[in-house]
Amino acid sequence: MELAPFTPYMGKPTPESRKAIARQVMDPSDAVTDQIIEGLLQIVAMEGPVLSSRAFNLYSKKGGMAKLSNLAKLRFSKALMKARADGKVEMERDPDAEGKVALLWLPTMQRVVVRELGNRGFDDIPASELGEVMFELAAEIEDDKPILYQKLAEIYGLSQLPKNASARLDIVYREYLT
Repeated sequence: MELAPFTPYMGKPTPESRKAIARQVMDPSDAVTDQIIEGLLQIVAMEGPVLSSRAFNLYSKKGGMAKLSNLAKLRFSKALMKARADGKVEMERDPDAEGKVALLWLPTMQRVVVRELGNRGFDDIPASELGEVMFELAAEIEDDKPILYQKLAEIYGLSQLPKNASARLDIVYREYLT
């Protein structure tokens, strides 16, 4: 199976971006919401389809935040809801144990794109992408989940799966293969 290249979003914090992110999180005005939307859409345009958790982390890091606060997550989520209502972004729940992460993509993009791991962590790979890879591998491998999961790790260039990856893969397996 051939994976498309992954193009990472690159944003570096500047003194101006550090001040801006603090204002954006605290200011509920429409103008500031539009700034947040624009920043998140730049990330989705580069990395999409992308998980909301990754987009939020990349956006906050560009603003120089060391850790994504709950207040920032809430503010970014509200901005995404406006972007969705305005037809600027598509989103759906990404199957996970907590149900708090969304898959984001632009209306001009495919919802599922199977790509190399790149600089993403394993948890940053959308379930739909993992499900597509599993579906392709399942045709070659009989119903043996441990072998399937190991082959999936190999496809992404990993010698082994990260800790706790099996629980997430079980959810993806149920969602996409059963």
